[in-house]
Amino acid sequence: GAALFFREHVVSIVKVPLGGGKWAFDLIDSLPSLSNGSDMQATRTRCRDLSAFESYVRYYASNKLSESSCAYIDKNEWNDMMADFDPRVFQGFVWGDC
Repeated sequence: GAALFFREHVVSIVKVPLGGGKWAFDLIDSLPSLSNGSDMQATRTRCRDLSAFESYVRYYASNKLSESSCAYIDKNEWNDMMADFDPRVFQGFVWGDC
C-alpha cells in the first residue's frame, strides 16, 4: 500500500489481489466531501487494472487543484527551487512486506 499527503490530507492506495495474478487498486480518500447535497462521505474507488488506476489518479489530482493552482501550473515551468510552494508537489510513502 501507499499513503500520499496531497492537498493537505491523506489519500491511501491499496493493491487488492483479484486472483489469477491480477490486481485491483483502491484509492481511499477519507476527507469528507459533499454527496447528495448534504451528507459528508469519504470515498473508496476501485480500479480494475493499472491503466485505469493511472487514469483515475490523474483525474483525481486535477480535480483537487484550485483555479489559481491550475493558473500557476500553466504559467510556470517546474523549478526545483520552488518545490516547497508548487501545487504539483505531494509527499508519498510506500510500505510492503519484507
